[in-house]
Amino acid sequence: MKEKVKVFVLNTGGTIGSIGKPLRPAKSAAELVEGVVAPKEVELALADFKYLRDSTDILHSERLMMARQIASVYKKHDAFVILHGTDSLAESAAAFCMFFKSTLQKPLIIIGAQMAKDEPGSEAVFQLSNTLRVASAFHRNGVVGVYNVCIGDVWDGSRLRKRSESNFNAFYTPGRYPVAKVWPRIHFDEGLRYKDPVFAVQDIRIDSALEKNVATLKVSADTPPWIAMDLIRNDRIKGIILECKGIGGIPQREWSDSKYGTTYSWIDVIGAATEAGIHIGVLSPFDDGRVLLGRYELGQLAKEAGAISMESLTPDMADIKFRQAIALFPEDRERIQKFISTNIIGELLTGKEDEGIE
Repeated sequence: MKEKVKVFVLNTGGTIGSIGKPLRPAKSAAELVEGVVAPKEVELALADFKYLRDSTDILHSERLMMARQIASVYKKHDAFVILHGTDSLAESAAAFCMFFKSTLQKPLIIIGAQMAKDEPGSEAVFQLSNTLRVASAFHRNGVVGVYNVCIGDVWDGSRLRKRSESNFNAFYTPGRYPVAKVWPRIHFDEGLRYKDPVFAVQDIRIDSALEKNVATLKVSADTPPWIAMDLIRNDRIKGIILECKGIGGIPQREWSDSKYGTTYSWIDVIGAATEAGIHIGVLSPFDDGRVLLGRYELGQLAKEAGAISMESLTPDMADIKFRQAIALFPEDRERIQKFISTNIIGELLTGKEDEGIE
């Protein structure tokens, strides 16, 4: 007789469990797994999160509550599945990666669906059945970490992004291939993380420090810089991520601020923020983007003003990692940069640039 694989399923809401017109999260975990064909060796434990929400409304503080709920039953189960809305699923995957880091020595799979379970043609049951197959296979083969199952693909949670509001193949990882395939047999590929004998004998740990007052702004030459300067002057923010051009280009065009009778650019905003102890991160807009602030003059000026490179992080990972870095090192820009530049859980693209010959 096969040994049972104990899988804990946490339902947090989202489309997969929604009912009515307009849709709203309502179904329980028990209702969602009803009719799902699971592997014979899988033994389910079901729970509903305190708040069943449209994922658009989920706060990082609530993601931390989810992480603590997982940690509270960690020793009793072999794998974990979180049912979640797709719109902020990638944010939650990034958050769990940074909360648990390498102390998560079991598989945690976060999934959603583009259609409610009761809608004709819904992929929800298919998603659930495949996910339980993957959870069992990962446990039996010592695979650990945060993942997403999306139809026939398994994706690394540290670089997850949503690419479609309707297509069932809604997720992908920029710069990475799927780490596994859901075929008649689960096919394992490169990029999976396996149990570490040192971390495996320790308890799971949650790194809960997060700075609440962080925002992301998309910046172009036509974006008025006072949208950030006003936040800085009024001490309303502790960190701002600027989605830039290319590999770190920040506009230098000056704007006249009639309210204060001054003239300044986005480069000046970075300098003012740095002087005020507010941290500015610079993020590339591209799927395979890396921020290299020293390559072009505008990037170099941003760096000299105090900008922090967000390296090759995805937007969702950049947000959570920057918040954690600022909470850990609120007055130390160099340590924040070092934290961002360290590949903690596979969130950064690998490889390095040839710097050439001067």
